[in-house]
Amino acid sequence: MAEERGWKPIQLPGIPPARGAYSRAIQAGDFLFISGQVPRDLESGALLGDDVESQTQSVLENVRRILESAGATLDDVVSVTAYLSDIGQWDKFDSVYRTVFRPPYPTRTTIGAQLHNVLVEITVIAKTR
Repeated sequence: MAEERGWKPIQLPGIPPARGAYSRAIQAGDFLFISGQVPRDLESGALLGDDVESQTQSVLENVRRILESAGATLDDVVSVTAYLSDIGQWDKFDSVYRTVFRPPYPTRTTIGAQLHNVLVEITVIAKTR
């Protein structure tokens, strides 16, 4: 049914489907849309990290794994939306982000948000090859 719409969900080998009514990632034409990722182990669902730096690293690792499942890399990311439970942690978040992405950086919006038991959530749009 999704293919009839012109897009398809990306399945991750060995990863259970999302618990909610959403797809982890959607391929639409030349673009990959990745739903908000949080610092949870993709297999077990266990929370990873207890500070903004470690949670940012975990979230970006989940993003990397999903990108690779679709044949893309972090270099293919063109836009990022990041949600921080404490916008005052922006500098710490940004310092980790800079170790994962390289110039020219994707566009990015960072928003302070009420998150459910996590410090960081990130969604991305990537151009596929």
